[in-house]
Amino acid sequence: MPRCDMNAESDRLEFKQSLAAWREVVESVAALATVHGGEIRIGVKPDGAHAGVQVGRGTVEDLANKIKLNTDPAQYPSLTVEGPDTSAAIVVQVEESPVKPVWAFGRPLKRVGKTNQHITRDEVQRMMEITTGRTWDALGCPGCTPADMADAPVTAYLGLAGLETNTTRDLLLKNLGLLNEAAVPCHGAVLLFARNPQQFIPEAQVKCARFAGTTSVNFLDERTLDGTLLYQLDEALAFVARNTRQALQITGRAEREVVPEYPAEAVREALVNALCHRDYAATGTVQVRIYDDRLEVWNPGRLPPELSIEKLRHAHPSRPRNPRLAQALYRARVIEHWGTGTLRIINACVGRGINVEFSTESGDFVVRFLKTAALMPAENGILNERQKKALAYVHEHGQISNSEYQRLAGVSERQALEDLNELAAAGRFKRIGRGRATRYMLK
Repeated sequence: MPRCDMNAESDRLEFKQSLAAWREVVESVAALATVHGGEIRIGVKPDGAHAGVQVGRGTVEDLANKIKLNTDPAQYPSLTVEGPDTSAAIVVQVEESPVKPVWAFGRPLKRVGKTNQHITRDEVQRMMEITTGRTWDALGCPGCTPADMADAPVTAYLGLAGLETNTTRDLLLKNLGLLNEAAVPCHGAVLLFARNPQQFIPEAQVKCARFAGTTSVNFLDERTLDGTLLYQLDEALAFVARNTRQALQITGRAEREVVPEYPAEAVREALVNALCHRDYAATGTVQVRIYDDRLEVWNPGRLPPELSIEKLRHAHPSRPRNPRLAQALYRARVIEHWGTGTLRIINACVGRGINVEFSTESGDFVVRFLKTAALMPAENGILNERQKKALAYVHEHGQISNSEYQRLAGVSERQALEDLNELAAAGRFKRIGRGRATRYMLK
C-alpha cells in the first residue's frame, strides 16, 4: 500500500503502528479533543509509511468502546477502515470537545505539537470555567442549606450595597446568583453570609503575622482569622494597622493627618484582591506577612494563563477567578472597578518610598510592598504623651509589660499593645517573650 498522504505527525495528526498501542490512542483522542480535534491513523509507522493492522469482526467496535469508557467526558470519534481487512489502516477522526479538558485514564490532556501533555490544575479549572460557565463560587456547597446563613452578615451587606433592609435572605442570594436551582447556597454565599464558613470551606482563612527582623523566624504577633470574607477583611486591616507604624503629618494650622507606614488604600486593595480572586479549591490560606522592611500578601492560586506579571503593571482586562463573588463585592462597593486593582496598588505607593512587586511563588500570587526609605517619623521623635511615659518608665525600671503600661497610661489592653508595638517598630523598644509574658526593653 502506498504511503499515507499525510506523512508527518503534527498537532492534528498522530500515527500508531498497531492496535497494541490502544491506550496511547485513547490518550491522543483526549488530547486532540481538548484542543481543536484531529486525526489518528492506526497501522501507520512513525515516518508515515504504511504498516497495516488486521481488522476482524468487532475490532472497530472494541476500540470505540475503549475510547468511550476511558475518556471523560466520554468521546465518540468517527472510526473508519481503509484498505483490506488483512492490512488495513484505521482512521480515528476526533472532533473538538465543547467541554474541556478531556481526561483519559484519570488525567487531563492536551495536544501540543506532536505530543500529548498533562494539564496543570489551574489550567484545568480555567478550561472548565470557560467551556461550562460554572465557576467554583457558583457551585452549590455540599451539606449547606439556607438555614446556615446568618442574619448579621446579610443585614450588613444590604447596608453596604444600599439595598432595602427588608430584602429577604433568599431573594438576596438569588439576585446575586448564589443560590442554585436546588435552593442550595453556592460557595460564594457561604464565604459572604454563612454562620461558620470554615465548617464548609476549611481553607477559607487569613493568617496574619508580624515577624521580628526580615525573616519568618520569630513571631512578634500572629492571628488566624475565620468568619465571613468581609469580617476577615476588616480584621486583617486592623492587624496591619496594629503592627505597622503611623505618623502625624501637619497639613495646616493646627491640623494633623495620620499617615500609615504602608498606604492604606494599597494594602486594602491587595487584601480585597486576595480574598476575592484566590483559588479556594486549593490548599493553603491567604497570608499577611509583616517584616521590618516589607509587607507581603500571599494569595493561593496562580494568574490566569492569559495574564502575565508584566501585564499587571498596565491596563489589562479583568479575569476574576470567582466572578459571582466579585460581582457581589462590587455591588457592596468593596470592589470599585474590575481589572484595575494592581494599578491602584501601584499608584497609591507612588511618592511614598514603597516599591510594589508582583510575583508567583510556590503556587501563590504575592504582592510585596518593599520599603526604600525611612518612612515613619516616629524615628525622629514624634511620640504621643503615653509613649513618652513608657520610655521614662523603662529608663527607670528597665522594662515594661502590657499590663504595667495599661496602669501607667490608663488605656485598654488593645491600645497598650498598639502603643508598645509602635515603639518596638520604631526601634525604641525590643520585645522579649511571647503572649502575656511579652515585655519591652530599651533597644
